[in-house]
Amino acid sequence: MNRHAALVLAGLPLVLLALAAPGCAAPRSTALTTDDLRATATQMAAKLSESAFLAGRTPDSPRMVIAIDKVQNLTSDLIPEAQQWYLMARVRASQPVAALSAQRNIAFVIPAERLAAARAIDPDYARDRAPTHAMSATFRSATRAAALDRTDAYLCDFRITDLSTGELAWTDIVEFKRAARGLSYD
Repeated sequence: MNRHAALVLAGLPLVLLALAAPGCAAPRSTALTTDDLRATATQMAAKLSESAFLAGRTPDSPRMVIAIDKVQNLTSDLIPEAQQWYLMARVRASQPVAALSAQRNIAFVIPAERLAAARAIDPDYARDRAPTHAMSATFRSATRAAALDRTDAYLCDFRITDLSTGELAWTDIVEFKRAARGLSYD
């Protein structure tokens, strides 16, 4: 064996190790992950807690009841219904929003179509519900692909509507992107 071949064989395990090392390879998918949903919920809850919409509210303000609905999915990803509800539940349960409940006299409740199922079990369930506002969210995406690379830009738009007037009371967005390189099946 010549000297060049011996050097190549000696370095081969290092090359294979580098290729197999986790974190070194580019992501293979741009699909939404649970971490993306978690980060979106955290950012949105923080934006809501800092919004002008809630700035003047105190614990003595009239009770505001916001009915939440699952996220509408307008992306190219399949987002199971459980994950659509998960995002809104994360916003509702987040520390900034939980603090709002006490500090600004706000309650987040389930939407009417889910209420019927709960009332079938307990007719008195959520008797004092009376929503004053509705919160909805929509995920959108745009895809850019070039050769073997792909980037999906995601936007999640949250809206709170005043039910007495039908006017949009608050809106904000969270944006992020996911990039992937190479073929998803190699």
